[in-house]
Amino acid sequence: MSLEIESRAEEVDGGWRDQDGFTGPTQPGHGPRSDPSGEFPTGPETGSAMPDVRCLDSSGVPFDLHDARAGRPAIFIFFRSAVW
Repeated sequence: MSLEIESRAEEVDGGWRDQDGFTGPTQPGHGPRSDPSGEFPTGPETGSAMPDVRCLDSSGVPFDLHDARAGRPAIFIFFRSAVW
């Protein structure tokens, strides 16, 4: 698989606005704004089992997802897309 880096943007007051409407200080495709475009894996499908993972909570404290939920359902939120 090869990823294409999204670089389309419009220069606006305060930075660069990408095709999704997000504005940042650098043009997409440069530095931390290297968003992939095209088809790429984005993680588990809705409703599928999560793999064994250790996560950080909103305070930065590590926890094991499966141990913490003790068999109860959980909602796991990803911010934007992640290339797996």
